[in-house]
Amino acid sequence: MKRILIFLFFSVLALAGCGKEHAYEPVEINPDIDVCDICNMSIAATQYATEVVLTDGTVETFDDIGCMIEYLNQEEEKNIGEAYVRDVQTGDWLKLNEALFLYNKSYWTPMSYGVVSFADEKSAQQFMAEEGKGKQMNLEDIRKHDWGAHQ
Repeated sequence: MKRILIFLFFSVLALAGCGKEHAYEPVEINPDIDVCDICNMSIAATQYATEVVLTDGTVETFDDIGCMIEYLNQEEEKNIGEAYVRDVQTGDWLKLNEALFLYNKSYWTPMSYGVVSFADEKSAQQFMAEEGKGKQMNLEDIRKHDWGAHQ
Protein backbone atom coordinates (compact mmCIF):
# COMPACT_ATOMS: atom_id res chain seq x y z
CA MET A 1 0.00 0.00 0.00
CA LYS A 2 2.84 2.37 0.87
CA ARG A 3 4.41 1.81 -2.58
CA ILE A 4 1.11 2.60 -4.28
CA LEU A 5 0.75 5.83 -2.32
CA ILE A 6 4.33 6.87 -3.14
CA PHE A 7 3.76 6.03 -6.81
CA LEU A 8 0.52 8.02 -6.86
CA PHE A 9 2.17 10.97 -5.12
CA PHE A 10 4.98 11.20 -7.67
CA SER A 11 2.57 10.59 -10.55
CA VAL A 12 0.44 13.53 -9.42
CA LEU A 13 3.56 15.72 -9.15
CA ALA A 14 4.71 14.73 -12.63
CA LEU A 15 1.29 15.36 -14.16
CA ALA A 16 0.92 18.70 -12.37
CA GLY A 17 3.65 20.16 -14.58
CA CYS A 18 2.11 18.87 -17.80
CA GLY A 19 -0.10 21.11 -19.87
CA LYS A 20 0.95 24.34 -18.18
CA GLU A 21 1.87 27.21 -20.43
CA HIS A 22 5.36 28.49 -19.92
CA ALA A 23 5.75 32.12 -18.96
CA TYR A 24 8.38 33.65 -21.20
CA GLU A 25 8.96 36.95 -19.44
CA PRO A 26 11.34 39.74 -20.46
CA VAL A 27 14.33 40.46 -18.28
CA GLU A 28 15.55 43.89 -17.32
CA ILE A 29 18.32 45.34 -19.43
CA ASN A 30 21.58 46.21 -17.72
CA PRO A 31 23.13 48.97 -19.89
CA ASP A 32 26.52 48.36 -18.28
CA ILE A 33 26.85 44.82 -19.65
CA ASP A 34 24.05 44.00 -22.13
CA VAL A 35 24.81 44.22 -25.84
CA CYS A 36 22.75 43.68 -28.97
CA ASP A 37 22.94 40.13 -30.31
CA ILE A 38 22.96 41.43 -33.91
CA CYS A 39 25.18 44.54 -33.96
CA ASN A 40 27.07 44.07 -30.65
CA MET A 41 26.37 47.66 -29.61
CA SER A 42 25.82 48.41 -25.94
CA ILE A 43 22.15 48.73 -25.01
CA ALA A 44 22.38 52.21 -23.53
CA ALA A 45 18.99 53.59 -24.65
CA THR A 46 16.93 50.99 -22.79
CA GLN A 47 13.54 52.41 -23.86
CA TYR A 48 14.35 51.13 -27.38
CA ALA A 49 15.56 47.70 -26.22
CA THR A 50 13.83 44.55 -27.42
CA GLU A 51 14.09 40.90 -26.42
CA VAL A 52 13.31 37.45 -27.72
CA VAL A 53 12.85 34.77 -25.07
CA LEU A 54 13.53 31.31 -26.46
CA THR A 55 11.70 28.22 -25.22
CA ASP A 56 14.85 27.02 -23.45
CA GLY A 57 14.90 30.25 -21.39
CA THR A 58 17.69 31.95 -23.34
CA VAL A 59 17.07 35.68 -23.77
CA GLU A 60 18.33 37.38 -26.92
CA THR A 61 18.65 41.15 -26.49
CA PHE A 62 18.65 43.88 -29.11
CA ASP A 63 19.25 47.63 -28.99
CA ASP A 64 16.73 48.47 -31.74
CA ILE A 65 13.53 46.94 -33.11
CA GLY A 66 15.22 46.69 -36.50
CA CYS A 67 17.96 44.46 -35.09
CA MET A 68 15.34 42.16 -33.56
CA ILE A 69 13.43 41.99 -36.85
CA GLU A 70 16.68 41.11 -38.63
CA TYR A 71 17.16 38.29 -36.11
CA LEU A 72 13.57 37.08 -36.52
CA ASN A 73 13.80 37.19 -40.32
CA GLN A 74 16.92 35.02 -40.44
CA GLU A 75 16.14 31.74 -42.16
CA GLU A 76 17.27 29.46 -39.34
CA GLU A 77 14.69 27.72 -37.17
CA LYS A 78 14.21 29.38 -33.78
CA ASN A 79 12.22 28.10 -30.82
CA ILE A 80 10.70 31.40 -29.77
CA GLY A 81 8.67 31.53 -26.59
CA GLU A 82 7.85 35.25 -26.81
CA ALA A 83 9.23 38.46 -28.30
CA TYR A 84 9.06 41.85 -26.60
CA VAL A 85 9.45 45.51 -27.49
CA ARG A 86 9.18 48.55 -25.26
CA ASP A 87 6.69 51.35 -25.36
CA VAL A 88 8.98 54.21 -26.41
CA GLN A 89 7.26 56.65 -24.07
CA THR A 90 6.74 54.60 -20.90
CA GLY A 91 9.48 51.96 -21.24
CA ASP A 92 6.93 49.23 -20.43
CA TRP A 93 7.52 45.82 -22.02
CA LEU A 94 4.97 44.88 -24.69
CA LYS A 95 4.52 41.60 -26.49
CA LEU A 96 5.72 42.13 -30.04
CA ASN A 97 2.48 40.87 -31.56
CA GLU A 98 0.39 43.28 -29.42
CA ALA A 99 2.39 46.47 -30.03
CA LEU A 100 1.68 49.26 -32.50
CA PHE A 101 4.53 50.72 -34.54
CA LEU A 102 5.34 54.03 -36.14
CA TYR A 103 8.00 54.47 -38.77
CA ASN A 104 9.80 57.45 -40.14
CA LYS A 105 13.38 57.37 -41.34
CA SER A 106 14.08 60.50 -39.30
CA TYR A 107 12.82 59.09 -35.96
CA TRP A 108 15.85 58.60 -33.73
CA THR A 109 16.50 55.00 -32.71
CA PRO A 110 19.83 53.49 -31.63
CA MET A 111 20.59 51.93 -35.04
CA SER A 112 18.62 54.47 -37.11
CA TYR A 113 15.91 52.01 -38.18
CA GLY A 114 13.31 54.68 -37.35
CA VAL A 115 10.69 52.33 -35.87
CA VAL A 116 9.20 53.00 -32.43
CA SER A 117 6.57 50.99 -30.57
CA PHE A 118 3.52 51.88 -28.49
CA ALA A 119 1.02 50.10 -26.28
CA ASP A 120 -2.02 51.84 -27.77
CA GLU A 121 -3.15 53.74 -30.82
CA LYS A 122 -3.92 56.97 -28.92
CA SER A 123 -0.28 57.27 -27.77
CA ALA A 124 1.01 56.41 -31.23
CA GLN A 125 -1.23 58.98 -32.92
CA GLN A 126 -0.29 61.65 -30.38
CA PHE A 127 3.44 60.94 -30.95
CA MET A 128 2.97 61.12 -34.72
CA ALA A 129 1.06 64.42 -34.41
CA GLU A 130 3.80 65.91 -32.21
CA GLU A 131 6.51 64.78 -34.64
CA GLY A 132 4.51 65.96 -37.64
CA LYS A 133 5.41 62.84 -39.57
CA GLY A 134 5.33 59.08 -39.50
CA LYS A 135 3.52 56.06 -40.78
CA GLN A 136 1.65 53.52 -38.66
CA MET A 137 2.75 49.94 -39.28
CA ASN A 138 1.76 46.55 -37.97
CA LEU A 139 4.04 43.59 -37.27
CA GLU A 140 3.65 42.16 -40.76
CA ASP A 141 4.58 45.55 -42.23
CA ILE A 142 7.80 45.85 -40.26
CA ARG A 143 8.77 42.22 -40.95
CA LYS A 144 8.48 42.95 -44.71
CA HIS A 145 9.85 46.51 -44.63
CA ASP A 146 12.83 47.34 -46.85
CA TRP A 147 15.40 48.54 -44.33
CA GLY A 148 17.65 50.01 -47.01
CA ALA A 149 21.29 50.32 -45.90
CA HIS A 150 20.65 47.99 -42.97
CA GLN A 151 20.07 44.97 -45.22
